[in-house]
Amino acid sequence: MKIKLTLAAVAAAFAVSTASAEDVDFEKQILPILKDNCFKCHEKEHEDNGRVKKPKGGLALDSAAAIMKGGKEYPDANVVAGKPDESWLLKTMALPESDEYAMPPEGKGDRVSAENQALIKKWIESGASFGAWKGAE
Repeated sequence: MKIKLTLAAVAAAFAVSTASAEDVDFEKQILPILKDNCFKCHEKEHEDNGRVKKPKGGLALDSAAAIMKGGKEYPDANVVAGKPDESWLLKTMALPESDEYAMPPEGKGDRVSAENQALIKKWIESGASFGAWKGAE
């Protein structure tokens, strides 16, 4: 009887941790962070006041495909589903502001808060699902 209760407790704890990891909604929770902190420099190529603006480092973050593709540096490692420690999107956000690779760079926008970095980490850990969101075409 004691073993059954222990197994049930472990199963319940696992179900709670799995459900909480899957509760991250890209479009409602992650996309606003990227819009506020990253889109200024990392949108697909577009015209702005008669000038063509290209995404810095070849990294666009305004579509699911572009996020997974990555940029010139670390292609296919921008977001590695299930592996936040290998995901450069999160790594560069976590660097000290004085680091040359820190994102956003000094003077280019507000740093992503520790709370939002934790949310992005949770999203990546849970598989980096975009749901129905595709983004810019």
